[in-house]
Amino acid sequence: MDVELPTEYDVIVVGTGLIECIVAAASARIGKKVLHIDQNDYYGGKWSSFTLQGIEQWIGGLDKGAVKDNKEKCELDDGEKAVPTCDPNRGYSKIKQDWHIPKNEEVPSSAEPVEPAAEAAAEKAEEAKPADEASEAEGGAKPEADAETQKERKKWSQEALMKLTRKFNLDLTPKLLYSRGALVELLISSNVARYAEFKCITRILTWHGSSSDEESLVMVPCSRSDVFTASSISLVEKRLLMKVLESCQSYDQHPEQFEEHNDKPFIDFLKSRQLTDNLIHYVTESIAMVPKDSTCREGLEKMKLFLSSLGRYGTTPFLFSMYGCGELPQAFCRLCAVFEGTYVLRRGVSSIVFNAEGKCAGLISEGQRFRCSNLVMDVDYAPQNYAPAKNVSTKQCISRAIFITDKSIMPNEKEQLTFLRFPAKNGNTKPINVLEIGSGSGVCPKDLYCIHMTCLGYDAEEDFKSSVKKLFTTDEDSDKPKILWSLYFNQEDFSGVDLSSCGTSNLHLCSGPDSQLDYDSAISQAQSVFSQMFPEEEFLPRAPDPEEIVFDNAGAEPKEGDNFESKPEDAEDAKGEGGEAAEKPSEE
Repeated sequence: MDVELPTEYDVIVVGTGLIECIVAAASARIGKKVLHIDQNDYYGGKWSSFTLQGIEQWIGGLDKGAVKDNKEKCELDDGEKAVPTCDPNRGYSKIKQDWHIPKNEEVPSSAEPVEPAAEAAAEKAEEAKPADEASEAEGGAKPEADAETQKERKKWSQEALMKLTRKFNLDLTPKLLYSRGALVELLISSNVARYAEFKCITRILTWHGSSSDEESLVMVPCSRSDVFTASSISLVEKRLLMKVLESCQSYDQHPEQFEEHNDKPFIDFLKSRQLTDNLIHYVTESIAMVPKDSTCREGLEKMKLFLSSLGRYGTTPFLFSMYGCGELPQAFCRLCAVFEGTYVLRRGVSSIVFNAEGKCAGLISEGQRFRCSNLVMDVDYAPQNYAPAKNVSTKQCISRAIFITDKSIMPNEKEQLTFLRFPAKNGNTKPINVLEIGSGSGVCPKDLYCIHMTCLGYDAEEDFKSSVKKLFTTDEDSDKPKILWSLYFNQEDFSGVDLSSCGTSNLHLCSGPDSQLDYDSAISQAQSVFSQMFPEEEFLPRAPDPEEIVFDNAGAEPKEGDNFESKPEDAEDAKGEGGEAAEKPSEE
């Protein structure tokens, strides 16, 4: 259904990535007229979540190129020029998708058919078997042993997984939220949190051991109770670690105690507190999560964020977005829509219009001209002359991998939401963030797990080769989790590039996702773009709940005619600004 859109806006936002969605919401919240447009038929852009079938379609669409305008060109004013946009998917490379299971369920030709009634009876008899008998039948396993290790391994096929496609929410940009991080605080202060759900990360793991031959997955002691129950730490080490954790959590309250170490290596500071190599591994790799050459100040800031986030919502400092991280851009889109932002999907942008002074005057989409005071867009949409040069020294590349597996990397009686950080050693040139998500988070079907790997790099398959070998298998007989499906890809990272110098004063470019675990960079960039456009305005003030919004005459004594028989024009005259605002959330 074609709807004629207005052509004049305060802000036009191109692309529905997280940064762009936050800027759109913040602009609409202060009363600006916003148009949010995207050539895709889904929200999120580079931050999207897909079903299994959806991500295959996404892969197939990457090489189609940008949507070009085949209609008659619209007229331009004197001195104006239209500069073509670029393909927003041009930043992806080295995409490799593989199935590691047969296409259809394999049935041995020698197998005799089993009657359904007989099969059901056998299952009931097995369920009725006493626990001790079941133990003996499985080689003496204890009844309280992990159920996942006892049950027979299910054989999967591509056909079986595809039948469950809608139960998958596979993220292009998997990230976690620190409980005291910038995004959590923004979600609370703006009241956008009501549009999303979250779940606590239940355990943090590391790959550690006394030697490379003895390394394995180990729980990271991060809270007081964890430290005193950890079997991988001696009693003396526990006391040392607790002292360091307590002092680091309040380091800014006693800066004089850390002055001599501020600009020195963080590791030197830890050694000065008599921490052993074993403890230094836990602190640097899984708590502070900083590079070996980090300064003491950088390490202390990261430790404080980690430690202050503990206990706010759970036993670890991290939260994960239910149903995938692609829900977060949509949460800000909802807020923008409530405050009268206009959304148009499946509509490409062919050109950006610049006036004689070189400022952005709007854009052209499907032969229609739209004017604006400010234009916000993902850097990959930007015309060639306004995009960062390919040889920018500060530009990086991100390696990502997604796996679907048939069991957890560390099976437990209850499903765990797991974060693992692989250190940069023994085959890994960069630290690797690993996130394992089960069905309880709405990301994959029951009895399956979704694994995400992220690091800085230029060849995802090669970058993760060592870690994949340690954790997974494609062999039927191995006890390790079996990879059923895998996807590797690389993505350009412009988070370290000064994009303000690439556009014009009213063309604002957004870098897209970075390789960091949290969302701090995205929040910082959204705030920066907003402040450039509206330096005097508050960034995302709290949005009222529907029940908090009242009409101007609420609580007043009823007047003559204030009843259900009033004329429509009388009702319109009585309704003030509060009345208009009150209708929006209820419609949402």
